[in-house]
Amino acid sequence: MIAKLYRKCVSPEIRYTVYDAFLSRVLSFGRHPGESLKSLFIYIFQCFLPKTPENTLYAFMGKHGLTFYPYKFMLEYKLSSIDCIYDHQQAMYYIVHKGKKLYFPKRNEVNNIRVLYRSLIIEQDIRSPHCYLNDLSRLAGKTVLDIGAAEGIFALEVVELVKHLYLFECDEHWLKALNATFAPWKEKVTIVEKYVSDVDDELNITIDRFLEEKDKRNLFLKMDIEGYEQAALKGAVNTLKEAHDLDYAICTYHRADDAEAIGKLFSDNHFESEFTDGFLYFAEHKSFRKGMIRRKI
Repeated sequence: MIAKLYRKCVSPEIRYTVYDAFLSRVLSFGRHPGESLKSLFIYIFQCFLPKTPENTLYAFMGKHGLTFYPYKFMLEYKLSSIDCIYDHQQAMYYIVHKGKKLYFPKRNEVNNIRVLYRSLIIEQDIRSPHCYLNDLSRLAGKTVLDIGAAEGIFALEVVELVKHLYLFECDEHWLKALNATFAPWKEKVTIVEKYVSDVDDELNITIDRFLEEKDKRNLFLKMDIEGYEQAALKGAVNTLKEAHDLDYAICTYHRADDAEAIGKLFSDNHFESEFTDGFLYFAEHKSFRKGMIRRKI
């Protein structure tokens, strides 16, 4: 009842500012009181505690609140101004991202779009453990398989660099927005409405099957598929053996064993890999996890 009254009486702009300023921290404390108290304790008594990476990150969150990205760089984005523009023809909002229109599904409210977009640009800050690549020029002339394209922000940044983009996305929530975003580059962008997995059927496709009659040279795999990364890589056995110039950036935080298992998979196939610096924090699991594995260049 109170929440409904608050939404009715307070403008979206003010609610957005209040959420950024302190409400998000209050809500976080309510959801994860144990971790919130732990981080506050470490922040207060940090000078008496070992200077471990974990304690340093907890101390940061004791001061600034629990966050997926417990690093100073994320503070630069707090209360940042984000302009959402309505496209009447497409009946969707978009944000101009690095000079290009990034569309969002029409069911999203403006403030939700702002929150989502800000999380995306924090995620892809080159200091972030979740950043796919800190040097996009390495994709020049490559064929990119963007597996788990979602809103397409990564693909949008590299679309003019690459030879071709295959966007794998099955969520109808994103498909119309993706088509609008990449309309100017139809000749070099293909949206594939299938899940990438270790089986081939009506809904799923393996990377090996998808690339069966395609050129396997100069490939880049970007994979962010909510915990199905290991399964998708099991469906790329032949590709890993045959495409020795393969480049990649794979999420390793969705499952507790992802970093170890995916790292071993690439090592067993004679690829030299490296993890992004730092960790992502998961309050629900009370753990820090490595964010991304990339091919070491």
